[in-house]
Amino acid sequence: MFSKPIFIVLISLISIVSCRKDDNILKESGTLKFSKDTVYFDTVFTRLIGSPYPRSVNKQFKIRNPYNKTVNINARLMGGLSSSYRINIDGATGTVFKEIEILPKDSAWVFVECTLEPNNLSNPALVRDSIEFETNGNLQYVQLAAYGWDAYYFKDTVLANSNENWVLTNKPYVLVNVVIVDEGKTLTIGPGIHIYSTTNSFVFDTTGKKNSVNSLNVLGTLKVNGTKSNPVIFEGDRLDNNYANRGGQWQGVGFFRSSTNSTINHAIIKNATVGVRIDSLSNNTNPKLTITNTIIKNMSGFGIWGRTGSILAENTVVNNCEIATFYGQIGGEYSFTHCTFNNASSSGKDPHFVFSNQLRNDNKVVIKIYPLGVGFTNTIIWGNNETEVGTDLSAPLPVNAFTNCLIKSKNSFTNNNIFNRNPLFENAGQSILKLKTGSPAINAGTLTAITSDIEEKSRSNPPDIGAYEF
Repeated sequence: MFSKPIFIVLISLISIVSCRKDDNILKESGTLKFSKDTVYFDTVFTRLIGSPYPRSVNKQFKIRNPYNKTVNINARLMGGLSSSYRINIDGATGTVFKEIEILPKDSAWVFVECTLEPNNLSNPALVRDSIEFETNGNLQYVQLAAYGWDAYYFKDTVLANSNENWVLTNKPYVLVNVVIVDEGKTLTIGPGIHIYSTTNSFVFDTTGKKNSVNSLNVLGTLKVNGTKSNPVIFEGDRLDNNYANRGGQWQGVGFFRSSTNSTINHAIIKNATVGVRIDSLSNNTNPKLTITNTIIKNMSGFGIWGRTGSILAENTVVNNCEIATFYGQIGGEYSFTHCTFNNASSSGKDPHFVFSNQLRNDNKVVIKIYPLGVGFTNTIIWGNNETEVGTDLSAPLPVNAFTNCLIKSKNSFTNNNIFNRNPLFENAGQSILKLKTGSPAINAGTLTAITSDIEEKSRSNPPDIGAYEF
């Protein structure tokens, strides 16, 4: 047991410490500093009914204590539990926060997300709220704002109608996880349709194993009918500007063994892992996929990937793909005319235009050879590497494999090709691959049945090489 003198001393010390601590806390009305006065989310898709999708990006701002004393503040989300917003202050989540302590000259983080309810409107609608901060009776507010955009949602959907038509342009179309065009069915996409897709797409097999697949999987037929003024646009569902040109945001479009007679005209396919993937040869005399007047760009993997595929491409641009703009794997049939393949803005060191007809095992030993038919005419293949055409072939290329092409390569191909001369694009880094004055591609092509370019400008005689006519 303490003696009386010692007990009195302890009480005195506690009182002194308490007074000093109390003296270091701001008592008068205080004004905080904020790194933002408004947290703005731009446009966010409204919620898919029955699902938590989508969640917005996470935004944040700082509360700064400008004083030489500690401040204790209270905060609340003005919309309460019914708010479209969620907040976390200094590690705690809720709608009401009491006595948040911020040390002298220190700061605290606030994190904000939102999930917006459908508004039954065609155009994005503004959804607002605010966070109230109270410091010894002084009230301050940080505004929260986002535009909610209703969409036509397709979540884990098998399109089983004989003819499915996406033609309404009043709202965007959003693919959530996986959409499948069933075997023998046709999906037609009209001019001006804007299609967004979630990041990861997967299905479970009969054993419960999780398998990654494309976002849009075509077992039947896909008809993309864009126009010059109203192209069909495919991209990821992240709408903030930081994701405008970032690859790997969705899993692209895939065409499978049973698919036939698919066409893509006047489309922009961007920011995926693989833009277009084609599996197996055509089941009839037509190409499995015909691509015309289309731009494919900003892929974290491949722009066009054919696996024993059958592809005809005209007036098509493929740009800025981390692994390859074109990969024709283990044979196939590939005919590209007036196309532009460019990878000057990629950091990869391997050729980006690659095709092969040999299947090798893990020891690189050839175990099977597949038929391969290629014909590349009036096409630009350009990039930073010394050689941008890579092959793994069982026999030399035929003489007419490349005709009147402009190619970056240390290897020569006959038939009036131009080698290692800069095509002089307007701005490759910005994916503007039109030709500038003095380009060696101007008037260097050979006449074909294609009378206009990707922008429907008439071709000259002789025409220019590439997708764009100067």
